[in-house]
Amino acid sequence: MMTKRWKKSVSLGLALALVLGGVSDVTGARKSFAASGTQTEVSNTVSGAAQSSVSEGAVSGDAVSGEAVAEVTPEPIITPTPEKPAVPTSFAARGGSKRVRLTWAQVSGADGYYIYCRESTTASYTKIKTIKSSSTLTYDKTGLVQNTTYYFCIASYKKVDGVVYESSLSSSVYATTKAATKTSKAAKKYGTKAKFKKSPAYKKYTKMISTMNISKTFAIPGMINTNAGGFNCTSMVPQGITLAGSYFLISAYDSKGVDYSVIYVVSRSSKSYITTIVLPNKAKVGGIAYDGTNIWISKGSKVASFPYSFVTDAVNSGSAFKKLSAYNTTQKVSTTASYMAYYNGILWVGPYSTSTTKMYGYKVENAQTTPVLSQMYQMAMPSKTQGITITSDGTMVLTRAKGKNTTDSGYISYMRTYKPSFNSPSASGKVLKNSVCKKTKLPPKAEGVAIYGTYTYLLFSSSHYGSCKYPVDRVLALKTKKLVG
Repeated sequence: MMTKRWKKSVSLGLALALVLGGVSDVTGARKSFAASGTQTEVSNTVSGAAQSSVSEGAVSGDAVSGEAVAEVTPEPIITPTPEKPAVPTSFAARGGSKRVRLTWAQVSGADGYYIYCRESTTASYTKIKTIKSSSTLTYDKTGLVQNTTYYFCIASYKKVDGVVYESSLSSSVYATTKAATKTSKAAKKYGTKAKFKKSPAYKKYTKMISTMNISKTFAIPGMINTNAGGFNCTSMVPQGITLAGSYFLISAYDSKGVDYSVIYVVSRSSKSYITTIVLPNKAKVGGIAYDGTNIWISKGSKVASFPYSFVTDAVNSGSAFKKLSAYNTTQKVSTTASYMAYYNGILWVGPYSTSTTKMYGYKVENAQTTPVLSQMYQMAMPSKTQGITITSDGTMVLTRAKGKNTTDSGYISYMRTYKPSFNSPSASGKVLKNSVCKKTKLPPKAEGVAIYGTYTYLLFSSSHYGSCKYPVDRVLALKTKKLVG
């Protein structure tokens, strides 16, 4: 027969169980409520009826069992579903040679993206690629059929506790594959050397012309069209030039910001274009240098490197282009890397500035494996410096330029030569540039400069600008002795 004391204990036990949502121990109840932001309720409950039941000895591992527990139905615990990530916007497609390039805007909070594709003759989409980084905002789908239209959609995704949540699909975009034109070898403005000799620049800048060997000049490749990784680009701007082994390397970037930056590979002996290296970024790539093992290229406030062997691989492939998937190293420097030169174990890096500025010298360590830069020196530099090179005897040749025409505000275009005190830096690492040795007036938009043998090779970007009155579409070979003074 059930006593009054037992009935009271059971009633209090059932009440406690209901208050705590069917949880059989007070500690568990406290944790559950605390997680939902109701810590006060838990404290009050435990100090009230729950304490009374405990004092009666009713709420214990043995007491709340059997029929009493069977009569209580626990409340279900509902786990909220994480919100799906947003649908990627600005999704666009561009057709190339047996490929399509997709681009989109970054989705905040996403872990990556899913790419879906279908042909025009197919109704359903198939997932073709998982992008595992939210900051990767482009994808090239290759191996497609030429002259065929493809449709694409994209979705973002994120993982929460091991569960993947995918956004809705974007609106579809489409592109048609088409063959890419070969990178142009001919000069953009003046198809022959004879025609260049009749150009306005040749007739006006007679002091420069007096130092030139016309037979050793060569056309800047890619100015009419560049096969930039299977896509046609007609807006490349040449920037830097360096001599690397058997080749001249000329860097260029797409002024429209659509295609990746490139390096044109030109034979040192024949002065003829061979192939194109497509870089893994769209940086302005104003500076380029060779340390005997690695090619260095500028990337804003950073410099990046890749092994020279990649150049020979590109040449030996016989292909129209070779894509560099990633740099070997990328390192931050103390300034914007607008121009570069390598001399006696030191990589010199400087910025373009409309006022006087500094160039920094970095010792290249571990060049044979993973190169590392250590800042060692600095040198004051003139304003508007565009390119530099340093001869084997320590003579520094630099170009200064601003503006496309002589009527432009702040216009300047000169070549200067110096004899810096490389062998006697100060205790703080300052290297004196010393006084200018000689100055030569140049046509507008002088850019990079390189020395091979007894000649200084000078690059211009003026052929890119239709409004320039004195364009130079060739790399000019100037006699170094006449420039040094």
